[in-house]
This record gives sequence, structure tokens and C-alpha cells, in this order.
Amino acid sequence: MGAILAKIKQEPVMSQGLVQAVMAFAVAFGLDMRPPQIASILALSAAVLSFVTRTQVTPTVNANPASGAEATSKAA
Repeated sequence: MGAILAKIKQEPVMSQGLVQAVMAFAVAFGLDMRPPQIASILALSAAVLSFVTRTQVTPTVNANPASGAEATSKAA
């Protein structure tokens, strides 16, 4: 289970695509779900994984040289 969570944290966009593809596959092969239920699951997976994605793409250094400020690390 830890390996799965690590992979989701490492590749959140891929994980979101996988959730959506599995849902479409399951419904296409007979999973009895109404469209609002499917939409809710897809929306929830997108929302949760977007928070994980945000941590992976947010810069930790101010890279705006026009501001006149020195580059500083937020990680400190």
C-alpha cells in the first residue's frame, strides 16, 4: 500500500488519468452507476490529485528578476 501511495505522490497526473480510465472501462463493461455518480467520482479524484500535483509544480525559488529582489528559497 505504501508503494502505491508513493507512486501517486510521485505521479499525480498519471494517477488521475488512471482513475478516469478505469472508471470509463468499468462502466463500459457493465458497472451499474448513474452518470451523476460517475461524475462525482471523477470530480473528486481530480480535486484530490490536483492538490498533490500543486506540491510538485510550485516553484521554491522566486525567479522574477524584474522585481529587483534577490532569489530566495521558500524551503528555508
